[in-house]
Amino acid sequence: MARPRCGALCILLAVVFAAAAAAAAAEETEKQSSYIVHVAHKHAPLLPGRGGLLATGAYGSFLRDHIPVHMSVPAPRVLYSYSHAATGFAARLTGRQAAHLASQRSVLAVVPDAMLQLHTTLTPSFLGLSASSGLLPASNGVTDVVIGVMDTGVCPIDRASFAADPSLPPGKFRGSCVEPRPSTRESG
Repeated sequence: MARPRCGALCILLAVVFAAAAAAAAAEETEKQSSYIVHVAHKHAPLLPGRGGLLATGAYGSFLRDHIPVHMSVPAPRVLYSYSHAATGFAARLTGRQAAHLASQRSVLAVVPDAMLQLHTTLTPSFLGLSASSGLLPASNGVTDVVIGVMDTGVCPIDRASFAADPSLPPGKFRGSCVEPRPSTRESG
């Protein structure tokens, strides 16, 4: 008679330990973070009949096609798609999902989305400008100046793609644009 009790007790203990192990495994499920996924343009999903516009929903299929089933929990979620300056999307992914996507030929880069802090709101002091010398006195106290800097790493001198756009500056803009002058550096 003692034997069936021991067997039932062993089975009960095994069930309790299995449930505890399952709960521990569920707690170990990776947490998701936001990532920016840059997709090679030729691999980006296109919406037929809409002029080739990319759709946020289409990247859901992209994720299902590129993330193996054993990595699909928790389910990745597309937050936003990009189609102008970059081709890709923002998504909630685990670290393993992000690493797997980064290894795909169709993906150019996977970058964690991070909150960045401003370095300064006091540009003159940050740049070491002084009220008694340098650019500040030369500006004659002008405060309504708009300065646009485009640092692409490409020298724009003599490149047709950097030709002036007649629609710029906008109509409200008072001032002028200064085109870059050739420097002693090689244009490349």
